[in-house]
Amino acid sequence: MGQALRKSDLEGASVDGSAIVTLDRIADPIADPLRTLEKWLSGGDLAALAGIADRVARKAIASRRWRGADLLVQEVQIGRGGAGGKALQVHVDSLPADLRESWYISHGITLHEKPDTETGKTVLVPEQTYQNDARFEADLALARWRQEVIRPILILEKGSPARAELIEQLAQTPRLFPNGKRKAVTKQTLYNWVKAFEAEGLNGLIRKRRADSGAKRQKVTRAWDAFFEAHIDAAKHAEISDELTTYIRSLWAAGERGWRSITEKSTTRLIEMSRGLDVLAFDALELGRCGDTNAKGTQFGICNVNRRQVEHHREYALLAIKDKDNATFQDSYMPSIRRDYTTLLPRQIVVGDVHPVDIMMRRPDGTVVYPKAIAWYDVATNEIHMTFVLLQPGEGIRREHVAQSFEAMVEEWGLPELLYLDNGSEYSWDAMIGGFTQLSQLTQGGLKVFDLDGDPNVAKRVANGREAVVRSMPYNAKGKPGIEGAFGNIEQVFFATIPGWTAGDRMNKKTHAKGKDPVAFDGDAQAFLETAGKALEWYHKRPQHGRLNGMSPNEALRNFIDQGWGKTTLSRPEVLALAFAEEIERMPDRGRVSYTPRRGETMYFYADELLGLDHKITLRVPAFNPEFVFCFADGELICQAFPEQTFGVLDGAGAQEVNRRGKAFRRQIAEKRRHVALLSLTEETERHIAHMPDAPEAPVAAIVDAGIIDRMARMDAEARENALADAANKSPRKPLEQWKTGPVKALENFKFAEEESDG
Repeated sequence: MGQALRKSDLEGASVDGSAIVTLDRIADPIADPLRTLEKWLSGGDLAALAGIADRVARKAIASRRWRGADLLVQEVQIGRGGAGGKALQVHVDSLPADLRESWYISHGITLHEKPDTETGKTVLVPEQTYQNDARFEADLALARWRQEVIRPILILEKGSPARAELIEQLAQTPRLFPNGKRKAVTKQTLYNWVKAFEAEGLNGLIRKRRADSGAKRQKVTRAWDAFFEAHIDAAKHAEISDELTTYIRSLWAAGERGWRSITEKSTTRLIEMSRGLDVLAFDALELGRCGDTNAKGTQFGICNVNRRQVEHHREYALLAIKDKDNATFQDSYMPSIRRDYTTLLPRQIVVGDVHPVDIMMRRPDGTVVYPKAIAWYDVATNEIHMTFVLLQPGEGIRREHVAQSFEAMVEEWGLPELLYLDNGSEYSWDAMIGGFTQLSQLTQGGLKVFDLDGDPNVAKRVANGREAVVRSMPYNAKGKPGIEGAFGNIEQVFFATIPGWTAGDRMNKKTHAKGKDPVAFDGDAQAFLETAGKALEWYHKRPQHGRLNGMSPNEALRNFIDQGWGKTTLSRPEVLALAFAEEIERMPDRGRVSYTPRRGETMYFYADELLGLDHKITLRVPAFNPEFVFCFADGELICQAFPEQTFGVLDGAGAQEVNRRGKAFRRQIAEKRRHVALLSLTEETERHIAHMPDAPEAPVAAIVDAGIIDRMARMDAEARENALADAANKSPRKPLEQWKTGPVKALENFKFAEEESDG
């Protein structure tokens, strides 16, 4: 059936729910996927390249060393001519640098600079498509290493006692092999290497491999190769293979989602190419369905492209990432270098952590409470900014606490460039990532947020700080050990002098008297803040050893300031509220949105930009003191809405505000009207339906006898005439009487009032 459809020139015809549409060949393929450039040159090729006589070129190849370069030479069969039908060829990459470069340029191949890992010098290498096979390069490197080992032997006369003595010495000397192992080379091996080099040069030292090593055993697919082998020649076979490979790579490069889609599309593409070969045996097969294997004996089965063949070219998906997701490409694929974190500037990296403070206090009701510290640590200067929170029983650190602490830190330090959050702390920062991301967008990348677990270099720098080391177990364990926080030094040295300190072990507290509870801090929250502030001031003024080299954090900061460093501030500090805002969805109502806090009455916010919106938007409400809300649509900031003002009944300002909002709305409508055209829907409907098929003419399915119709019409006319005649001959009906019963005898002599008046 598939054959009949194709020969009937029906495009897009469907067979059992499947459709094969003929496509043109790829107009601009990525590259010829199977092109292997021949890099072995004959004597004539070398003569033409170097501009020398053929005799000189052949002599240079035969000597296997020319112009200071050890030539890689192989012997090949050429049939008639030469020495017994054999000739020597030299590999391009073993030629002197100028000739090698000229050869690549003459073939239109661009050379790029690349550092040599062995010598450290910059060398020119061709494009990746034309580079030698990695296995060949490894074998060549090993051959050159062997040549260096036997080079002193080759200088000595062949068969001389001096050569034998040198081989004896070299065999007793362990040496480092290219694979990293250290061992001695036996005398027999050295003799074999010398013999091979003197016979064939550098090519004699290359490891011999099978001629078909690495060759593809299948060109298209095994089933396709076996089916078409007897019907097409090798050139056409290679052409189909190349085109299919290019098509698979092109699908990856275009961003096709997943191997399954590519296998299906590649299979149908191969069916189209196979039909173009006009092989009757293939055309006679049933089309089958997508997913058939070779065992089905269908066109889909013969042309089935499996996952392994598709996955082999997945590397070309990098092109789709480059073209369609530049952020991922820059972050994950662009080359990077390792940097020394000792050159950091202040506020380049600030680490956030929630840390318990082991100082016992008492609430007004007498219950015990331990403060929590929301701490921010500057990796460059070892400065620490702390915000202390006294929680109620059963209460934990909330977003509004972190928001206030972050705002206070930014107000004093400025905006950090990189903010690293320790997910091993007592507070899970997962809920904050979305807000920090929004803040990063508003600051145009001025703030970036990372997880310490994602950057081992920064985590190691924080963990190895000698002046700030404490081990913190993860709050939400993820199978990774918690990093060593940067705040233990403050507690062990500076907070230890504050009354109520429990030495970090609340189950085994240090007390003023054995068997008794420790003495709690004597004072309220304000007194504790003043005392802890003095301890932090002492920390920042005390010299620290290690990386700071005897400077205090304050002195380290002063040193950076003297060198011209300054902090980064925000032109609009209110955007800090985004970092910890609550996210809700609302439908705007004439520019107004509502928000009901957990504790309090419903609040209304208004913005002109919300006028006319008829879809839900996302509101980000600051976690504390919501004096405004941020409005987002599809992830983009629309506006900042402020509290709706309530006007009195007789307040004239209300009328003025209504007029102002009306003008703003009319301006928006006028702006939108500039970008549309005046269309007639009736004309557009007429234009549209002109592209639709007309109502089909119904075929004749049955013919009704007209004689029957005539008889039925006569019978109907006769029935009508009879009905009219019966109506005319029928006696007239008497007029209707009001009373169905006869006269009542009791009322015969009774006179009504109307009758008396008439008399």
